[in-house]
Amino acid sequence: MPTWPARDERGNALAALCRATQRDHSSYALVLTRDRAHELRGGESEVGTARPSKATDEMIERARTEGRPWRMLDEGDVDAGQAGVNPDERGVVYEGLIWTAVEPGGEEDFGPLYDFGQPNWGCVEIQYRELR
Repeated sequence: MPTWPARDERGNALAALCRATQRDHSSYALVLTRDRAHELRGGESEVGTARPSKATDEMIERARTEGRPWRMLDEGDVDAGQAGVNPDERGVVYEGLIWTAVEPGGEEDFGPLYDFGQPNWGCVEIQYRELR
């Protein structure tokens, strides 16, 4: 069963927190698979959105078929006023898949947060699922 967040060999959480500086993350592609903000509040769904704009069709397809699962969280605002929220879901805004041209754990892993979650919903954290 997958767990959130992934942990390194010492057991430390690999939750990627928002950083003050942004970088050009052109060696990755992301595809959104869940828009929890839409589920809770309505409006237009972002499911299926692919980023960044520099990603090629091949990179996007690799994200869809080979991508690592992630989720982005805000500080709980998405759940404001919602009753009966599952504690494991609290703060989750988006979920998706990422493909990177380099090994996992690099700056590219922050790309979804910087390029989509932060500007679109104010997300402050990205977590990668540990597959067992």
